[in-house]
Amino acid sequence: MKSQRTTQGWVLRLDRGEEIVSTLTAWAEAKAVLGGYLFGIGSVGEAELGRFRRATSSYERRTFTGEYEILSLIGNLSLLDGKPFLHCHMIIAGPDFLPHGGHLFRGVVSVTCEVHVETSEISIIRESRPDLGFHPLAPADD
Repeated sequence: MKSQRTTQGWVLRLDRGEEIVSTLTAWAEAKAVLGGYLFGIGSVGEAELGRFRRATSSYERRTFTGEYEILSLIGNLSLLDGKPFLHCHMIIAGPDFLPHGGHLFRGVVSVTCEVHVETSEISIIRESRPDLGFHPLAPADD
């Protein structure tokens, strides 16, 4: 991965074979990112997407393999128990041009993935809520 500082945050380029979630999480930890949001485009050869099922408080997951364009990668960075936490959704399309989307659990870059991150000077915190099946943002009431 390569990164460059911008006036609003960072621009990143992930290369073939890099896994999006783990690479961005490791980058956020190395750069001590307190929070922010991100968006990106690119391509993946493998992606694991999910949708949250409220009735079971769990995610239904599906893996896609092949050549897929990332039509949209969007998400936020926050801190959970003091460590960077990445929450992203992705929409992909394969050779049939049909979109598939959901919560991003895993995505392996096949050509490139270009990501813009706008960072926050103030910590954005998530609260640990295993009882819900996910960890919601916990904004302070200002």
